[in-house]
Amino acid sequence: MNFSRFTLKALTLAVACSSLAVEAASYGIYDPRGLAMGGTGVASSSWHQAQYYNSALLALHDENEDDSRDGRFIIPNVVVQFDDVVEDIVDAASDDLDQRLSASINDFNTDPNQATAGNVAGDARELQGLLDNLANENVNSEAFVGFSVSEPSLLEGGAFYFGVRMLALGDSTITDEDQILLDRYIGALEVIAAGGDVSSIPADLVDANGNLIDPTTQFNSSADLGGVAISEWAVAAAKQFDFFGQSLAVGITPKIMRVDVIRETTDFASTEIDFANSQRTYVNLNVDMGVALEMFDHYRIGFAVKDLVPEEFETANGLMLQLKPRPRFGAAYVNEWVTFGVDVDVMENEPIAGEATTQDVSAGLEVSPFKAFDFRLGYIQDLTGMKEDTFAGGIAYQVKSLAFELSYSRGALSTGAAFQFGVAF
Repeated sequence: MNFSRFTLKALTLAVACSSLAVEAASYGIYDPRGLAMGGTGVASSSWHQAQYYNSALLALHDENEDDSRDGRFIIPNVVVQFDDVVEDIVDAASDDLDQRLSASINDFNTDPNQATAGNVAGDARELQGLLDNLANENVNSEAFVGFSVSEPSLLEGGAFYFGVRMLALGDSTITDEDQILLDRYIGALEVIAAGGDVSSIPADLVDANGNLIDPTTQFNSSADLGGVAISEWAVAAAKQFDFFGQSLAVGITPKIMRVDVIRETTDFASTEIDFANSQRTYVNLNVDMGVALEMFDHYRIGFAVKDLVPEEFETANGLMLQLKPRPRFGAAYVNEWVTFGVDVDVMENEPIAGEATTQDVSAGLEVSPFKAFDFRLGYIQDLTGMKEDTFAGGIAYQVKSLAFELSYSRGALSTGAAFQFGVAF
């Protein structure tokens, strides 16, 4: 199978349930407010999003549910994050660069002239540009789609959500030999395109019949693909207690998880790639847990762990992927007009499929100048240095019981966006 189409399929599956091998599974961003505030939420989450980050925060509520309108039904809730190189690869893949090069070589072998030589050189240069974009790069794509119902009450709260988190994790190995080979083709064919003689083509680039050899048949570059789609049916419950005159809340989120795992290795020599042959589906139970301490009405500290039970998943072709607990600490200041929070991963997030580890620290700010409007800013830094810094922002607007949220994030090499529609009750 050609490399560009294979890459496109991998990235497409990332949006729909699979893909490549890249960064470790992070704590996760599950909603527009979380994206806009840099992923902070362990101590700063609102009641309609606490089930994703720290369910204990559902209980930091001092009104009965019959007297407040802090409940929220949300559908849809959509978050998408991807590396910019994904867009370049998809654009290049849609152009069938390797097939175009093969066709140009066939045309040249049929009628070797300046025009057909120029076409070979041009297509080889475009394919080389694609390989440059891929060269030993990790590619990351992630999406979350779901809905939720949350209901904070007097000193307690609960929520239900269903969501699918899709991690597209993968890396490529582009060899120097492949790049050098394309350089030689480009140089040789540009000479012909400029009026040079066909006999000037190096002997090792033509076969015994004098025909130009297709370089893609000689490539050694490869890619390692792994994908995880995690579907969760979860119920969160939280209770607040008095702790030396301050508010201590404990939350738990038991959940049923369906995990679809895929992992493949492919190269230019592969005639096909069938993800179904490596896919396996697992259904199991797991749990998230969290605690939060609110002091003097406005200051909070929180600690939460996602996926407390470690899991290992084996693909049908015998490759292993793993999902380990992800603990996170948060601190926040919260009042009616301003929320400011800082979160940090307590330890490095372990790889799913042999990719690089990550350890994020994030900061988020929400300003509410009007009751119906929120403005948010956020920042993420990876302490391991494997990812570039990311900046984010977003808005939320509520008209009576209808609530809308939009967010956008941007790093040097990545982009994210999120949307949510909800009904307050």
